[in-house]
Amino acid sequence: MNLLSALIFGLVASSTIDTVVVYPNQVIVRRSATVTITGEKEIVFPGLPGGLIDKSIRVRASGLKIGEVMVKKGYLTEPTPEVKRLEQKVQTLEDSAQRLEDETAVLKAKEDFLGSIKLGAPEIIARELQQGKVSPESWRSALSFVAEELSQVKARQLRLLRQKDEVKKRLEAAKQELQEARALVENRKELRFAVDGEPGSYQISFSYAIPRAAEWQPCYELRADPAQGTISVAYFARVWQRTGEDWDNVKVLLSTAAPSSAITPPEPQPWLLNLIEETFRAKALPVPGGAMAEEATVEREALEVTPVETGISLQYAIPGRVSLKSGASIKKLPLTQVSLPAEFEFYTLPKAQEKAFLTGTMINSSQFVFLAGEANTFVGDEFTGTTYTSAIAPQESVRLGFGVDERVKVKQELVKTFKSRTGLLGKTERLQFVYRTTVENYHPRPIKIRIIEQVPVSQQKEIRVVVTKIEPKFLEHNPENGTYTYEPELKQGERFEINLEFYVEYPAGKKISGLF
Repeated sequence: MNLLSALIFGLVASSTIDTVVVYPNQVIVRRSATVTITGEKEIVFPGLPGGLIDKSIRVRASGLKIGEVMVKKGYLTEPTPEVKRLEQKVQTLEDSAQRLEDETAVLKAKEDFLGSIKLGAPEIIARELQQGKVSPESWRSALSFVAEELSQVKARQLRLLRQKDEVKKRLEAAKQELQEARALVENRKELRFAVDGEPGSYQISFSYAIPRAAEWQPCYELRADPAQGTISVAYFARVWQRTGEDWDNVKVLLSTAAPSSAITPPEPQPWLLNLIEETFRAKALPVPGGAMAEEATVEREALEVTPVETGISLQYAIPGRVSLKSGASIKKLPLTQVSLPAEFEFYTLPKAQEKAFLTGTMINSSQFVFLAGEANTFVGDEFTGTTYTSAIAPQESVRLGFGVDERVKVKQELVKTFKSRTGLLGKTERLQFVYRTTVENYHPRPIKIRIIEQVPVSQQKEIRVVVTKIEPKFLEHNPENGTYTYEPELKQGERFEINLEFYVEYPAGKKISGLF
């Protein structure tokens, strides 16, 4: 058989999707087919997505000699179920819009009629009252009826106007969705190539790339078990695809080259003090180029920010096979579930929040890299909230928050504060503070808790912060943040108390920002 007759009598073959590989910016689709040939023949695979990249086509056929691979455009004669659904949606909205327009026209005619009665009524009333044909009460009732009807017409017209605006927006969105769906699924391509080989049946596989047609995101369920000292990590992938072809019982591989709050315990930040007048004066200082001193400082600090590289190149195979229609809702697919060792403790920063947070420091002893993503957190079967985890490599440890535990009570009281003048001729003002912090354990078992006490930090030499008392003895002290760390272990019903006293000195008559 020569090439000309092969082109005329091409063999139209059907193929099925076997595997898809979802990348951050594209999806690779791998198809397979079984064909029977008796010699030289052109094979045609029609109905492929119109969005595929022609140059990405790869064909494999063991035992066959493959000729030039060509991609040609084609169109579906029969709309797909998705297009039919969207066409029906558009038609329904158009019908709704027409009914609203019809009702608007009827109301306008009714308004005109009632208006004509209202305009002609005075002359008719005067004539009929003189002739004694109608009593004044009858005309009052009639006019009241006209006024009420006009009021109802106006109210309904206003509601119709709002409904028409809403239907118009929905109709425009539906038409846009239909247009995109038609462009995606009705604009098809076909694959053609000549093969030559001994008569028989052969397996042919080919693949192609479709840009920005699928996406996946990692997500987790983190389940803390403090009694067992473990955190169960259920690893999921949220997958979405709009390739223009349905995935029916296919193998899905997920790949990434650059993987991208109320329950998160607060971290201590420096408690900074400034003289307010000095701050305002600093903003007014000019710098070269006409910028302000404050703006120059911000820009310099921004340049000192260190970028963090978190790119990880990995590939995950979803267990089993997956069915997912093009354009369907996001599907949550399980990847794996592991139980990892963890150490639990409570954490509180009373200066920020009078609450105790349960935290667990987990070691990733699995072979999985947990990519950055959203996570739902549980303590046992109790849902505690949502958080966001950074990427966690094997053998890396990470501290996770599991929310507030109301069985640990935290309270910080400002016992007293007073102001005085010191220094030569009373040129210095002193504000003294006395705080008392208490933590109580209402758990039926002992707990370990990390308590961060904090005092303000001066940024100017004119301001002095002096701690005169802090009891009991702290475990750690960080002068930069002004923090004092305690890690007591509290038995059931036990109470831990911290007494803190400090004073702040500054020039008399000045005001300080950040103190309260």
